[in-house]
This record gives sequence, structure tokens and C-alpha cells, in this order.
Amino acid sequence: MTQLLDDKIDEWLRRDFSAVPDDGFTLHVVRALPPRQRQPRWLMPATALVGSLAAWLTLLPSPLLQQATREWLAGDIGATSALVCVLLLGLGLLGCSWALEES
Repeated sequence: MTQLLDDKIDEWLRRDFSAVPDDGFTLHVVRALPPRQRQPRWLMPATALVGSLAAWLTLLPSPLLQQATREWLAGDIGATSALVCVLLLGLGLLGCSWALEES
């Protein structure tokens, strides 16, 4: 797109559209919507547990996980263990942020 067209689009998007009268249409539609269904409280921890178990079973034959396990059991935390910890922490934080966003 050209800069002139970009500027016109930006100007149009920045307008305040709150002054458009709808004669109560929006309120009527919102009231007509069915109530939001809530998920059971046990569903999130249960799916997290099943997902963690599935990920662990998938990674079980991985040489990276085996090396990290050997390092942990030997009490020698090396680069492999640190990498696995960082990956697990990152995935855990990603899952938590996703869960918070969805709820």
C-alpha cells in the first residue's frame, strides 16, 4: 500500500466510533446471549497432569532427557540439566499464561 493510503486507513481507524447510536440494539443482543458456560474446576489440573504425563512418556527415550536424568541422579548439574530445566520452566510458564488467558 502507499503511504497516503496507509495514512487514510490509520486516520479512519483512530476515529471515535462510540457516538454511533444503536437505539439499545447492543444491549438487547448482549442480554439475549446465553450465559457463558464455566468449565469444571478439576478439568484444568486434570488436563495438565495428562499432558505432563504424555510429554514425559514421549521424551522418555530422548538422549537429552536421559543425560539430564543421569546428571541429576549423580548430583552434577551440567549444561544438559540446565537446558532441560529452562525448557520445562518455559513450557510451564507458557501453559500458565495460556490457562490464564483462556479463563
